[in-house]
Amino acid sequence: VAGITCPKSRISLLQLAEMSKQQADHGDFFQRRTLPMRALLDRLGSGVQVLPWSGYLPAGLLPSELRPGSTMGAGQTQMTSACVVGPHAGSCLDNLVIGGRVWSLSQEAPGCRQVQSALDAAESDEIREALASELRGHVLQAAKCPHANHVLQKCITVLRPTALQFVVEELLSGSVSQTARHKYGCRIIQRLVEHCRASQVQKLVEIALKDIPALSRHPYGTYVIQNILQHGTHEHRRRILAAVIKGIRVLGAESNGCAVVSAALSYGLDRDRYALAQVVLREHGLLCFLANSRHGHTAAMRALDLLTGDDQEVARTRLRAQDA
Repeated sequence: VAGITCPKSRISLLQLAEMSKQQADHGDFFQRRTLPMRALLDRLGSGVQVLPWSGYLPAGLLPSELRPGSTMGAGQTQMTSACVVGPHAGSCLDNLVIGGRVWSLSQEAPGCRQVQSALDAAESDEIREALASELRGHVLQAAKCPHANHVLQKCITVLRPTALQFVVEELLSGSVSQTARHKYGCRIIQRLVEHCRASQVQKLVEIALKDIPALSRHPYGTYVIQNILQHGTHEHRRRILAAVIKGIRVLGAESNGCAVVSAALSYGLDRDRYALAQVVLREHGLLCFLANSRHGHTAAMRALDLLTGDDQEVARTRLRAQDA
């Protein structure tokens, strides 16, 4: 063991243990910040990256805020049971607390995974809510961050709906329309629609449904409309189906719009879906166009399943003539 050294410092583990003993004997030993190991300790406490071999350091060498059972400083959340699960059970990596650093960790790839693991491993709703509360004031940024959006989605899926009200309110304080059209932001709206009460996200959905045709044709907005069709209320579905029927010629000619047409034929009341299938059949050339397009063939098959009697026979005849 004495021959094993830390990569940067060249100090053996026995020397580290001796330093730990000296720290216990002299409380101000590390306060002088004169040791080469200070940079290592700062890195261990930064949350940017935890090196695997750091799990074998004596507990006395860890920064005080990372020691199990320690008291956090001002502005930090004490989470002795919400820890990042490390690769080796029982190692001190399992006890690294992330309280007070949730937002900073969430903005980096390794850190966002640590926060998600902590949310999954938390032993109670109260602990999860305390961790999620550190995202207050950062929701709009997190929704558009390539890493933090995953943490925000995790919060939405594991927290109680009542604890997500601050997420809804902060999204409403910005541009819901822009968030729905954002590569990552559209995912946040989808998760909220899936996991919150309908009354809780009513304002968000109302804003999103103000321009259904335009959002349906947008590369990311289309997923929001499809998600509302699947998880929204009957009234939301009715409004989307009415807009799809009205703009069927435009939506059916565009790939993202075709995906919304397909979703509209899949969700909602049977009579509304049947009415849409009849519109697809009556619109000249639309059924055959959908059947031959990459994103529209699913809509064509669902329309065919919904049609009955003579309407279905007419649809089959047209499709056979197209193949001839």
